[in-house]
Amino acid sequence: MSIAGNLNTMQLSELLQWLSHGLKTGCLDLNSGKIEKKIFFSAGRVVSTSSTDPKEYLGHFLVSHGLITEMELSKAIEMQESNNYLLGKILVTIGAVSEPDLQRVLRLKAEESIYDIFSWQEAEFRFRDGEKLREDLIPIDMDVAALVFEGARRADEWLEVRKYIPTLQAIPVSVGELSVPEFDPGALQILSLINDDLTVEEICLQTHSSEFRVCKLLFDQVREGKLKIIVPRWANQGKEEPKNAPSNFGVEALLHTAAAHLVEKSYELALRHLRAARSLEPDDKQVAAAVERGEDKIRQALAEAGIVTSSTPQLKVNLQELTALDITPQQGFILTRINGTYDLDSILKISPIQQLDGLLIFYRLLSAGYIRLA
Repeated sequence: MSIAGNLNTMQLSELLQWLSHGLKTGCLDLNSGKIEKKIFFSAGRVVSTSSTDPKEYLGHFLVSHGLITEMELSKAIEMQESNNYLLGKILVTIGAVSEPDLQRVLRLKAEESIYDIFSWQEAEFRFRDGEKLREDLIPIDMDVAALVFEGARRADEWLEVRKYIPTLQAIPVSVGELSVPEFDPGALQILSLINDDLTVEEICLQTHSSEFRVCKLLFDQVREGKLKIIVPRWANQGKEEPKNAPSNFGVEALLHTAAAHLVEKSYELALRHLRAARSLEPDDKQVAAAVERGEDKIRQALAEAGIVTSSTPQLKVNLQELTALDITPQQGFILTRINGTYDLDSILKISPIQQLDGLLIFYRLLSAGYIRLA
């Protein structure tokens, strides 16, 4: 039997336990409007997950935990394009990661993906009864009761962390020698980026890590008196970040405004309004189709402006000038990956940024004169 609804009316913990107690086999789809996730069940137990969030892709997850480098990830992706093997199997074959580490990370990645859903304010869900996991995917086996218990605990912990780190624009400043967890290279690379200058968002990007992973590590240092969090003035005043939400919140108004921004070539604003419309009506097929058409128009416009994935970007500014530029963390991440050899496609594949967002970043950098395309 299939079931559909919204997490506003049926809590995630209740939904997972209902599927577990009913010994269900199938796929649970969840859509927050921005991210889509799937949880696969077999006889009431979780056997796999998938997500459209780039930070939850296997390659980025391995980078964030210090098990592989960006260069190894890039090499594995190139090999995957030529032989269509699973990324995990390629990484084991080239010796970048061991089979036991891969199995451990696959389980950890699935757990973290589910725990993240407990922090969602709203999402549409649909369970497709009887759908089985693809045979070529590596199954895992997780008890739902344990997932629910830890997910609820994480949600409470996240609320406490947010009291100290209310925005990703906050800057961690060390006031003592940091306590580095043993046998955790991922934590070491996160803490090594604390330089009294980088924001939390920049640390997340540089390490391919989730917000929770970075913020939890910082929060632990705060509790030990080793770290202070410097919060921007607008956050202290309880204001929203100036550039965030669009002003009109009806679906029709959002789509109409997005179309107007497209005409004005304000592509980032157009995309923001399209995504806001989709988040308001995540289960409406007509809205989904309108958003998809809008995104396609943005991609077409970017292509006409020269932003094609086969182009190779080159810097027009030196590193000293780069540090003085007024750029966003995501722009900084992209700029530091440009070496005159990688094309746009290669850079985006090793980036924890959605492809269309990444193309828009290249468009802005090109328009500002920071890069050229060969």
